[in-house]
Amino acid sequence: MSSWINNGRTIGYSIAGSGTPILAIHGTTQAANAWTQVQQACLADLQWVTFELPGSGESDMPTGPIELDEVVSDAVALMSHLGHQRFHVIGYSLGAVTALRCAALYPDSVITVTSLCGWSQSDARMRMTFDLWRRLIAIDPELFMRYALADGYTAASLEMLEPMTEAVVGMANAAVQPGSAAQLELDIRIDIEGSLELIKAPCLVIGGIEDRWVDVSKSRHIAETVTGATLVELPAGHLVIGELPGEIASALSAHVA
Repeated sequence: MSSWINNGRTIGYSIAGSGTPILAIHGTTQAANAWTQVQQACLADLQWVTFELPGSGESDMPTGPIELDEVVSDAVALMSHLGHQRFHVIGYSLGAVTALRCAALYPDSVITVTSLCGWSQSDARMRMTFDLWRRLIAIDPELFMRYALADGYTAASLEMLEPMTEAVVGMANAAVQPGSAAQLELDIRIDIEGSLELIKAPCLVIGGIEDRWVDVSKSRHIAETVTGATLVELPAGHLVIGELPGEIASALSAHVA
């Protein structure tokens, strides 16, 4: 892991591979290593720059509410600092929201954009869900992870994971990032609906058919609203990044090509 200071804020990031740069942004509670399995399965010639949200990994803890446009600005500034004026961008969950906003605000920088389990507006159910996450983490991160595994994976995946449940819970619990509460507060107030029509870069939208947190209808709406977007629906829950990394990598490789 590396870090860089921009406008007084420390930004964590990692670099892997070589080729055309791709900015990768993880989801709530996660850090840069959330993308590891997709990176390893990806056949495209890409240099992965994984950007860490405030309060994750090497990035500073936020001192107030996280502002989405500030996060986007930091991410683009990081890419410029690394010598990348043009790049692909992919995001997962809150990272997908960030990636879409990035494509809308910086059309000259973004070659393609990929949204994995993203959304444009948080609805009442999502707001209640994110508030529940925040409360569970405050009580006991392990309790939160038990709920997250049960609700985030499909039944088929849970059948395979069941013999390893305690080990998986232990590893996942240790990975819950200190800035999760602030990230969840941002999740609750997401509204980038007006950004969708501004996106000009080729857009790939990937949704999980069994996603209980960000319903697949959110991905369908993005794909219907962004001009020329391509929609891929996978037989997975919200934790598709862990369930089907190979399928995500395959769709991404075709998209960036």
